[in-house]
Amino acid sequence: MAHIDLIIQDILNTINDLLEVKNKDTSYFNVVKVVLRKLYTISTENNIEDIVFELEGIEKMLQEDKNEDREKYIEKLVKIKQIIEQKIAEKSRILIFPDSDDALNELIVKLKDNNVEVIISRGDAVDAIFAYNPNAVIIQNNKNINAVTILKSIREEKILEQIPIIVISDEDYNTKLECLKLGVIDYINYNFNVEEVYLKLLNIVNMSSKCLKNTVYDIATGLYTRKQGEILASSLLIKAQREEKDGTLLLIDFDFMGEINKKLGLSFGNRIINKVVSEFKKYTTKVDISYRMSGDEFAFIFYDRDIKWVKNVAEQVLSFAKQYGEEIQQNVSFSAGISSITKDNPEYKDILVRARGALAVAKMEGRGRVVVDVDSAKQNNMINILFVDDDRIILSILKSRYKNKGYNVFTASDGLEALEILKENDIDLVVTDYYLKLMNGDELIKKIRENNRDIPIIVLSSQKNEDYIKRTLDLGADDYVVKPFSPVELDSRIKKLLD
Repeated sequence: MAHIDLIIQDILNTINDLLEVKNKDTSYFNVVKVVLRKLYTISTENNIEDIVFELEGIEKMLQEDKNEDREKYIEKLVKIKQIIEQKIAEKSRILIFPDSDDALNELIVKLKDNNVEVIISRGDAVDAIFAYNPNAVIIQNNKNINAVTILKSIREEKILEQIPIIVISDEDYNTKLECLKLGVIDYINYNFNVEEVYLKLLNIVNMSSKCLKNTVYDIATGLYTRKQGEILASSLLIKAQREEKDGTLLLIDFDFMGEINKKLGLSFGNRIINKVVSEFKKYTTKVDISYRMSGDEFAFIFYDRDIKWVKNVAEQVLSFAKQYGEEIQQNVSFSAGISSITKDNPEYKDILVRARGALAVAKMEGRGRVVVDVDSAKQNNMINILFVDDDRIILSILKSRYKNKGYNVFTASDGLEALEILKENDIDLVVTDYYLKLMNGDELIKKIRENNRDIPIIVLSSQKNEDYIKRTLDLGADDYVVKPFSPVELDSRIKKLLD
């Protein structure tokens, strides 16, 4: 249930974001629908009856998606927010690593009777703490459990900085000193008074709750926590607006971390996340803001960087992540959504919702993709160029060159693939080789012109015959460049047609 608790907490954070958004447009309701579906699935699979009851019939409503029902979506969010907040408020959580349940049995019963959630774990300590996110930890030091060893493994992950830990053990002065040096908050001998330890634990839990609530940095990555990150992000975007600079949000969500965590453990998963996040840090300045939104989701707010630059960075880090995954023989990638300040949506909550919408599209398109919010793309005049060539080396060169020049680049290795890209994307210019597999250049031009008379088309060909050139232009191409071509010349031809 631990992972479910964390997921529901993440959904609560998302609901809070959604309820604060002022501009409730189509992108907003697309995100709302994703959240409601996800919550219904989680609640059904894990028998969270009150939420299942509240969402009864939601799938039919979402499929019909009537405009008049959209207010009901908001009502559902408000009701579920209340249910989740009540559940969270009801219980504190203590994680216990026991050597023998009997020795702590009376204390465990006392805690449970007073509505404290007690979790017994005999697995890896680091993974358990990451999974359950407890308010306090108890380690029973005995013949089968070495508290010092556990404390050392936890300290390596820097968890002791925020999680209060108590050791219960035989009276051993040297072990006590060593545990205290490793940061435990108390060392309690056996034959303890249950009432006294219970009251002490309550005080520790209350103190822990207050401290965690006001934490500035995420314990696993060193980035800002969500609360602190959102405060700083809002301030940064206000600064960007005031100074008439670009302010761009990149939202990433790791695609397969659930599987990796389940198979190899949360500490291993955190190392993967840190590796990729560290790569993003190379592109951030002291002004930019980076924070952990939830378990596998991160936000990067870039000051004075436009969406073209941010998209290029995201794709470079995505390539790095996939390469790193191959090295460790794991499926490592992330999906990303990008949005920026626009005249109509200057507030951070609105920008966040639009980035979430773009991220949802990236997930639906098959993961491992970077998608720019439509409104942001229009506002920033992002130009989409499609290069078509069956020579992958030429495609790679063209893609790299024009991405670095700030264009949004699509590539296809044949005419059929090109037509599919044109169907699904708003392409501003096509540059195609004449000789292609499956469909040659003149057939591709005919097909494009059947659907779009205005899109500029440049043909690249090694054929210098004037009859070929005339035929291509007559079919509807706007320009013809002979291979081998000068990159500077192609730059000029592209710029001329786009202008």
